[in-house]
Amino acid sequence: MSGYSISTEKLEKVLGAKLAGSGGRDAADVTHDSRQVGKGSVFVAIRGETMDGHRFVEDVMRRGAVGIISELDPPEDFEGAWLTVDDARVALATAAKTVHGDPSAKMDLVGITGTNGKTTTTYLVFALLEAAGVKPAMLTTVEYRIGDQSEPAVRTTPEASDTERFLREALDKGCTAAAMEASSQAIDLHRCDGLVFRAAVFTNLTRDHLDYHHTMENYFDAKKKLFDGRLGTAPECSIINIDDTWGR
Repeated sequence: MSGYSISTEKLEKVLGAKLAGSGGRDAADVTHDSRQVGKGSVFVAIRGETMDGHRFVEDVMRRGAVGIISELDPPEDFEGAWLTVDDARVALATAAKTVHGDPSAKMDLVGITGTNGKTTTTYLVFALLEAAGVKPAMLTTVEYRIGDQSEPAVRTTPEASDTERFLREALDKGCTAAAMEASSQAIDLHRCDGLVFRAAVFTNLTRDHLDYHHTMENYFDAKKKLFDGRLGTAPECSIINIDDTWGR
């Protein structure tokens, strides 16, 4: 956990949520993963295609969670803080950003999107930052790295709660910049919501992930969100490959 904490009442206001149950408790972490829950955590119950997070509510409360964020109303016998929201994924990103003190706004964050070249470009940005005397962090398909500390990646772009926690750790360990891959699916699933990008990079767009996006236009529009402010704020600058038709 980051050392930051906020009250469930403040979370209610930030999320525009409806708070039921016992408030007055501080949240020190936010997660969608029941395995990460500890004392002081807020658990976001997300209904996915194959898994419903609500099945873990009793378990996470037994392990010290202070409350639940959900699109559903609380069960009648629930004891704890229950925050009902319109969109659990949007709330996950906003709550994590708030609980961890908005770390991306306190560093130079570079987001890289495109069908090909995201990982290579992220490593290049990381190397350039090191060469400039900056201690960087990075999130790639291969690894998550803070300075010389590395761990294998779980997914190309982590869930919003994992990214905010990672950036807070990086900031606390002296990193002043970070580079990360931003996949189209992650952007569409609100994993990049609220991140403050100093720069955004577009490599290219070729046919891929149409099982998810269905059309090239949808695929392109998901990536475009990294540049046009729909994630919260537009990047200060954009680097776009105009040799690519979609880049132009």
